[in-house]
Parts: sequence; structure tokens; C-alpha cells
Amino acid sequence: MKALSIKQPWASLIAHGIKNIENRTWKTHFRGKIYIHASASKVKLNVMKILFDKDVLDKISDEKYQYLLCDDTRSAIIGEVEIVDCVTNHPSVWAEKCKEGEKPIYNWVLANPILYDKPILNVKGKLSFWEFRNLVECRCCTKKEIDAEMRICEICENQFCEDCQASFNQFSQIDYDCCQDCENVDVRD
Repeated sequence: MKALSIKQPWASLIAHGIKNIENRTWKTHFRGKIYIHASASKVKLNVMKILFDKDVLDKISDEKYQYLLCDDTRSAIIGEVEIVDCVTNHPSVWAEKCKEGEKPIYNWVLANPILYDKPILNVKGKLSFWEFRNLVECRCCTKKEIDAEMRICEICENQFCEDCQASFNQFSQIDYDCCQDCENVDVRD
């Protein structure tokens, strides 16, 4: 699935369903779900006061949202959101408006946010859209690989990498797709 890196606190505001617009200098035709990646850098509060009008600051300064401004989760996939439209001059308080004759600011309209209970940590972001593939740890050797490259043991049902594939099951004389930890398990029991 595609991911988009967004600075904090914007990433958290989107994942919590408070911010419904992402402003970009480039247009997107993509519609659908994306991962919200909280980038390594964070917008400073004094910069936010310069960038936005009183309506936006009032919305995020509300006491119940104060913790979001302090959210320090960075370099992590923190949730998902759906891009449903891309327009200019959207009426939302989060939309940056563009004046006639200026380079347009595109307002990506967001909906259906999902905040993860446990963010996926230590994920390096990229510019523009990028594909995120989750790394999974091998049960046997603890090497991490992309989940699509892992196998599932037919005996213990855990994931393992190609290096930890059992060669042969000596009890049944059948070549099961199993991990090294289970290669000597008697499956006839």
C-alpha cells in the first residue's frame, strides 16, 4: 500500500480525524487508502502560529487536543486515511487557499482515518508517495524480511525465512514446508 510522510503534529491530527485536508504543491489523481507516516521532522508550534489563522489554532488549541501537539511519535507508520478528492480552495479551515495568479496549492480531501494502537516504528520515510512493505521477523533466526518473502510453517504456523527452511522431515519422509525448529517433529502424532 502507498504511504505518505507527513510532519508531526499534522500526521497525528490526520490520524485522529481532526485534520481533513493535506496541502501539497502537486496534484494527485490517486484515490484510496494510504498509510500515514509520521516523518522524522516536526513542525514547531511558533511556525504553526504563523502559518494558520485563528480558526485552525482554536481547533487544535482546544484542551482535549493538547496532547496531539506534544505527540513525539516520529519515523513511524501511525495509521491510515483515504484520499477522496484533490481540489484547490477547499472550504475546510485546514485548506491553504491560493490566490489568482499564484502557484496553486492542492488540498487533498481526506476521510475515514484509522489510528493504530501500536505504530510501526523505525520506518524511514520518502518524498511523494512510496510503497511500504512491512518487515517481519523470522521465528528461527530473527532476520527481518518483507512479509511477502516469508513462508509459513505447516506445523507451528509461524513465519520463517528461506534460510530457515527445513530440508526434510525424517519421521514422515515427506518434504513439509516447515521451519528448522519443526523439522524433527513427528507429525504422525
